Amino acid sequence: MSIEELLEQMEQYRLRREQRDYRPDWLKRFVENAAALFEPLTFVGRVGYDCQLDERGWTVCMYLGTTEIVGGPRDGQIDHASFRIDLTQIMPLFSTLNRMEWYSVANTADTVHPVRSLLCVHGKVADGEEVRLELMAVPPNIIRPGLHLRPDGALFETR
Repeated sequence: MSIEELLEQMEQYRLRREQRDYRPDWLKRFVENAAALFEPLTFVGRVGYDCQLDERGWTVCMYLGTTEIVGGPRDGQIDHASFRIDLTQIMPLFSTLNRMEWYSVANTADTVHPVRSLLCVHGKVADGEEVRLELMAVPPNIIRPGLHLRPDGALFETR
């Protein structure tokens, strides 16, 4: 197989994967609007998310991705992006707010990070659809870094 054929195959795979997005359009807009609220405090960050549907409605879990250092004395180090969110800007995403909770969970045997912080907002959006928005301080442990930083300061994305 030639390089051109391999690249074409990879592009076809990417297009098929993107076409499997079964989220309704209103939820896609909700995720985009919520992602715009993340303000990285250092470097840059990509907003990651996961959407799950169950009997209570949609759960949207969002976080700012991590950066892995590549090369140099800090090779392999994972840096979590610091960020802020103006909480007053979350409220307009919902037509009705039912509940807003903040969780701060100290280190336990099953967590890798010393403190985990999570803001949960429950409410209705778009024609009364139930949504639980979870804004996480750090990504879930299973999420790999989305950005890589070289010792020379060059930043590149992981695909």
